[in-house]
Amino acid sequence: MPRYAAPDGKVVKGWVVRLEPTAEQAAQFRRDCGARRFAYNWAVTEISESFAAGKETGEYDPDVWSAYSLRRRWNTAKTEAAPWWAENSKESYANGIADAVAALRNWQDSRMGKRDGPAMRFPRRKKKNKDRPRCTYTTGALRVEGSRTIVLPKVGAVRTAENIRAIWRHVRRGSARLLSVTISGKADCWSVSLRLEIDAPRQPGLRTSTVGVDVGIGGNLLIVMRPDGTAVEKVPNPRALRASLADLRRANRALARKTEDSSRWRKAKRRLGRIQRRTAAIRKDTLHKATTRLAKTHSQVVIEDLAVRPLMRGLRSHRKSWTDTAAGELRRQLTYKATWYGCDLVVADRWYPSSKTCSACGHVNAELTMSDRKWDCPACGFHHGRDECAGTNLAKYPASQAEAQSDGKTGPARRVSVKRVNHPGKVA
Repeated sequence: MPRYAAPDGKVVKGWVVRLEPTAEQAAQFRRDCGARRFAYNWAVTEISESFAAGKETGEYDPDVWSAYSLRRRWNTAKTEAAPWWAENSKESYANGIADAVAALRNWQDSRMGKRDGPAMRFPRRKKKNKDRPRCTYTTGALRVEGSRTIVLPKVGAVRTAENIRAIWRHVRRGSARLLSVTISGKADCWSVSLRLEIDAPRQPGLRTSTVGVDVGIGGNLLIVMRPDGTAVEKVPNPRALRASLADLRRANRALARKTEDSSRWRKAKRRLGRIQRRTAAIRKDTLHKATTRLAKTHSQVVIEDLAVRPLMRGLRSHRKSWTDTAAGELRRQLTYKATWYGCDLVVADRWYPSSKTCSACGHVNAELTMSDRKWDCPACGFHHGRDECAGTNLAKYPASQAEAQSDGKTGPARRVSVKRVNHPGKVA
């Protein structure tokens, strides 16, 4: 299914908000999430049986590739397969079937080489204790009412733990339209993700600065440098994972001592989930604030095309540090925020030696290792901090690539944010 494309002057934005449901509402959330998992498993069974029959007869059922066809089949079989189906929202069943078809298509694209990343497996049934509870609603009673209330199908008005006045103002004046709502639970904490089509943010004034952003694995999470070697900003690394390692170890040991699926086991699992949720929230909050500042205040941002998986398989002492940096999440956030705020995001070539190149004379120190955090250039003697040197070289990267391209030595620098948002009444 093609991805939804927002019209000109609009962007699709998401807000994740914590909920404060009553006991009855939380029970309905769990039922809807369970119904979604049941429908997913039913669809996977239909897909598996269709493929097994196709191997014997040579004729494959094309309906298993269509979520709409499987939903029609579900409507005829639901009374017998799930006599309790009316207790839950119809959206929970539609969501589960759509996810099963998406998993099938991802598997097929992975087999044919059309999907990047690791190989995808054939869709398998999900277990209750291993599947994260979640459910997406796209139709029905979906709306935002006031600065603290969201209305959901089969649940009604649910109070939010955070103030959503900004979203409510957009909806009230017609500058935003609610596309879908996804509820998810972790460690007895429920949150909702609101997906809205909203007027594009106003782009900041004229900006001409170019900066290079190096991801650090030490005390600084991000090092932002100008081409002349001056530092713009150094974002401290909260080291959320390392700070919570002692609590994680205790919680994991306590969970391992419990009998699986017992009441104490579930209590220990909820405690582990709370620690993991807090760790992820600290890391994501730091990245969101830093990437928003970068996209708003600079006209061009240069980052590296890092291969994170091989890096995490390298030195064992650096694995937790690479996890704390969340380099993949940094690139994802910068990509869409650059489009929102009119910033040009440039991704340097993966093999560009940003850390090994002297920012003063251009000499490449091939003997530099990951453990060398400071080094002196053997050609000119300039003293470098590894991260500052990498950030400076990244800031110079677009100009150096343009010069090399004019000489016919290399191709143009890769730019990610090619689509710009056209605001109403503004000439593109």
